[in-house]
Amino acid sequence: MALIRRRWPVSATALLVASAALAGCGSGDATGSSGTTASVPGLSTAEKKVAALQAAVTDYPVPTTPVRGVAKFKGRKVYYIPFLQQIPAFADAARSMREALAKAGLSQQVCDGKAQPSAIAACVQQAMAANAAGIVLDAIPYGMAQNALDAAKAKGIPIVVADQDPPSGFTNSNQVAYVPGATTQPSAIAWWAIADSKGKADLIITESADNPSATKYVTDSLPIYKKYCPGCTVKVKVITASTPALLASNASSNILANPKATYYFTQFEDSLQPTIQGIQQSGRASGISLAVTAGSVNGLGLLKGNSAVKAVVAVDEAYAAYALTDEILRMMTKSGPVEEPFPTRLFTKQNIGDIKVTAATQASGEWFGNDSFHEDFATLWGLG
Repeated sequence: MALIRRRWPVSATALLVASAALAGCGSGDATGSSGTTASVPGLSTAEKKVAALQAAVTDYPVPTTPVRGVAKFKGRKVYYIPFLQQIPAFADAARSMREALAKAGLSQQVCDGKAQPSAIAACVQQAMAANAAGIVLDAIPYGMAQNALDAAKAKGIPIVVADQDPPSGFTNSNQVAYVPGATTQPSAIAWWAIADSKGKADLIITESADNPSATKYVTDSLPIYKKYCPGCTVKVKVITASTPALLASNASSNILANPKATYYFTQFEDSLQPTIQGIQQSGRASGISLAVTAGSVNGLGLLKGNSAVKAVVAVDEAYAAYALTDEILRMMTKSGPVEEPFPTRLFTKQNIGDIKVTAATQASGEWFGNDSFHEDFATLWGLG
């Protein structure tokens, strides 16, 4: 439950974001005379970061404070409202959340936000009519359905806003709590691009204009290139989910306009197939290494095969769903929200070999480590 582990909420103001460019100083050979890369600034740091990002999770960030009073909500329903239900990561999150809620004796109702404010508001109204115990929005800015959400809040229904940064000065409460999720995925790609290119990446980044939080996460990654890769050239191009038919031509145009580009990072997996198509149309397929965040079976399958995809950051959706369930239970029981970070993992050719790329292994969390968090959360909820 990405991006933002993998999300595309609509923001009218974000649509005005212009393309940004971050050009590295120095374009010559960054290697030393001996042919080593010792003289490349930041390369050693990047390689260490990549090694850590590729490792399996060994210590899940399960909260330690128990949740009291879950039993009194037995039989109640929690509404899960994703930005767009057809996005694979949302389906994975919904499935795991259903499992987690069932452990706590509750049920789930999924209502598709359809990437439209009117549909999201209708889902919130359905939740109110059903006297829902809680609402979990996934990758939906509160402002997309503010009137409906304010009404739900006034009715006493707690609301979790997942995969979004909170407004400046906002404090989580038992009424509304933000769970930003996996915010550093673009930064993971930055470290990989620096290490993989030996400090000489010529990179195009496409950021989602539909999501102000997604834009921020890309922006937050740019200082990494500036500080650790003076030999890199980075150009940021804006794309939008509202015009999916243009994604392939956008990718082709971006590459043709930057003929020296060697790396291409598309922010969400929903744009991955059109991007591959655009790279092929550009005639540069053999010279472009493609990266994506918010990866699922699709992205990892392409990485494991013979394709342009060379790096995928995936979010542990199984864990994320349990964490969001934990948060809404805490709010329902007036226990107070807590921080709920989501584990991620960087996959490349170096560590994809032993991974079973199936929907079942993704749903179980096997890609990331183990499933110990299932029982850890159940114990927190007084069910262990």
